Amino acid sequence: MPVEVIIPVKDRSEVDQCVRSLLSLKQVSRIWLCDGGSLQSDCISTLQKLDQYEHIHWLQFPRPGFNKSYLINQGILQTTSEYLLVSDADIFWNAGAINALLQEVSTQNETICSINEVQESNPASVSLRRERYTYQITLGAGAAKVEILPVSPANTQLRPGCGLICARKTTLLKLGGYQECFHGWGWEDQDLLIRARLLGVQIQVVGRVIHISHRDEQRNQHFHHLPPSETRNRNIMICLNQLANGKLLGDLLLEEVPQTQHRIIQIQIPKSLNNHIGQELQIQSEKFL
Repeated sequence: MPVEVIIPVKDRSEVDQCVRSLLSLKQVSRIWLCDGGSLQSDCISTLQKLDQYEHIHWLQFPRPGFNKSYLINQGILQTTSEYLLVSDADIFWNAGAINALLQEVSTQNETICSINEVQESNPASVSLRRERYTYQITLGAGAAKVEILPVSPANTQLRPGCGLICARKTTLLKLGGYQECFHGWGWEDQDLLIRARLLGVQIQVVGRVIHISHRDEQRNQHFHHLPPSETRNRNIMICLNQLANGKLLGDLLLEEVPQTQHRIIQIQIPKSLNNHIGQELQIQSEKFL
């Protein structure tokens, strides 16, 4: 079954390796390179060359910074296939991973499937040592609890690939796509999965891919070069603020969506994130925690 691939990119020339790994896979019917306004000559040259391929389209959406969610939403609008794959620009794909993703999504209704394991091309990559957070959702009658949990880095070259997802286009549109309120690197992928779970979409994980390792500075090169953990933590709190205020849909709403059943969302965060609590979330926290 054919799948269209959406790749948000800005000044990342390694997108060439990512795209070439996809070109060798028969499942891939089209690739959308959603460029947020690349300025570096090596990346622009790479995108121009890739754009010469019949089934690769370089779309330009220049804007300050790097809003990954906005670029993915624009890509979703361009697609025509039933099945979509969202990839970062620095992923080396393989047929086994894509087959596993498509198998899960095609045999189950309203499912988002993400990559289970990402292997670093450089075993000493800093991303393997960074503190991480995950989430746990408990669904009850008329209420849901979203708990953010710290994850200690394991002694391994593997990490989860929450942002590398496959889904039916209809599923992503039902969710309103991605929320575009996040700034800098991190958590827009987890936000999508959290909202999906709260709205009744199943989440599955399968497969393994390779991440082309790079320096941390590249992650936030368009956002004041802040440490990735700093913007990620801020984005976690933005996500929770949105949830606490009942915003479960993304910014890609093509038509009026019927109101979902009201659900009280309880928020619980670890002490390590206390310094990032915003005023609105603090009010909600006093009520629910």
